[in-house]
Amino acid sequence: MKRALVIRHARAETLAGNFTSVLRSENFELEPLNIFDDAPDYRSFQAPPLEDISLIIALGGPMSANHDYPALREEREYLGNAMAVGKPVMGICLSAQIMAQALGSKVEPTGGYQFGLSRLLITEKGAADPVFGKIEVPLAPTLHGDCFSTPKDAVKLAEGYMLCRDGTYRRIDMAFRYNESYAFQFEPQLTMEELKVWNKEFPGDYELMGDRFDAREESARNLREFAKFAPYHEAQMREMLLTFLRNVA
Repeated sequence: MKRALVIRHARAETLAGNFTSVLRSENFELEPLNIFDDAPDYRSFQAPPLEDISLIIALGGPMSANHDYPALREEREYLGNAMAVGKPVMGICLSAQIMAQALGSKVEPTGGYQFGLSRLLITEKGAADPVFGKIEVPLAPTLHGDCFSTPKDAVKLAEGYMLCRDGTYRRIDMAFRYNESYAFQFEPQLTMEELKVWNKEFPGDYELMGDRFDAREESARNLREFAKFAPYHEAQMREMLLTFLRNVA
């Protein structure tokens, strides 16, 4: 059986049922690496040797990629080594930012905060990409305040707009591919069931959007909108993951 390493940085952020079912249907054994077990210092990163796993799926978390935690430093090196030897990595949110740093790019605050559905501005290369091109409805759930710059030798797949706290808009990178690996500044694994958990666990994140937003109103809106979009989101992200597993991993 193939082994998929799943790096998690927060207890509430999981691979969720949609992605988990796809991986198991493709005969992957899931091996969790829970960075949050060592909170709040995040000193431990005990990953298996790269030759012992088939791919890595690394999820988001509450910290910034710029925080100087020992575990994040080791994760950055680990993901960098994985990409260097052609081991497929799918990085989501925080982990996408760590991937960008490992490839020599920067991560910085956007000036705003997103917690909800965001439009993806898919590039021409993104639309033609065999994996990313499976996203036919360019909308995805987001939860972030930082953003990455697409690394020099990577392919930009999508951009997006962030509404900053001062009322201006900023165009940011949302996805890139580096050889066999993909980095997403959105949440492809998210299901409605998990979003309900996030709304309970991360209510303060809505406050981070700024005083132009009412936190309770945004929380209710996020649940209401995603409830209608979730079936489309899960279907196209499931197809994207299947293609990644069969053609890349």
